Amino acid sequence: MNVLVSINHGYLKHFKVMYRSLNASNPCKKRLFIMANDLTEQDQKEIIDEFSYSGEINFLPVSEDYFKGFPKVKRYPYTIYYRIIAPLLLPDDMDRILYLDSDLVVHNSLSDFYNVDFKGNAFCCCTQVRKFMQIFNRIRLGVNKNYVYMNTGVLLMNLDFLRKNIDVDKIRKFVLKNKWKLTLFDQDVLTYFFGDKVILMPRAVYNLADRHIRIENLKRKKGDKIDLEWVKKNNVIIHYLGRNKPWKNNYKGILKGFYTEYEN
Repeated sequence: MNVLVSINHGYLKHFKVMYRSLNASNPCKKRLFIMANDLTEQDQKEIIDEFSYSGEINFLPVSEDYFKGFPKVKRYPYTIYYRIIAPLLLPDDMDRILYLDSDLVVHNSLSDFYNVDFKGNAFCCCTQVRKFMQIFNRIRLGVNKNYVYMNTGVLLMNLDFLRKNIDVDKIRKFVLKNKWKLTLFDQDVLTYFFGDKVILMPRAVYNLADRHIRIENLKRKKGDKIDLEWVKKNNVIIHYLGRNKPWKNNYKGILKGFYTEYEN
């Protein structure tokens, strides 16, 4: 399994939680690629010492020259853009790679997701927005109804397709021209360029957050409501979206235990 992450020093602890959970639930050999520009030698040693058993570990330093003029705010540093250019930096002998945010936990098999038939599409992922916001985002970005607004925290990439179709200069021009209306910058960019080349997977299974549970349960029958037992049996990836993080004292929700299980 090829795995890609984009982290900084401040998120090292949370990356370790995520990668422990991935290896526990999917104990196959992996090729891990870590895109970062501020990890210390000690940080890298810690990662190698803990995870060398799981397979290959590669560190990919990324020049911020790629992103000159791109919007950058405290909550969304340049690391969020790394996944956009990753296909251009990764080895040519891979046809796919799974990008994972570090604020998530994988607790069941990813086999069905990872081995999906792309059928000529660029990505396999989930969306986190409902119909009204899909329409709003299409209008905001100027794309047609065939486009899906992607959540890029769990993103299976078709590397063969993306190597041929990513144009950094076009992306830079789009960002500079439209940065005043971009909100979730990396998601906006990938949706604008590839939102009509997406295989959608169910978010309750592959990208579940606490804030989705109530909404999901409104449309589910009595015997199929999402609770902890349902999550343990049916969900694969829990994603601690936004500001509601399980390592914070003000966390609200029922999914914290999946994170703390792999914290130490």
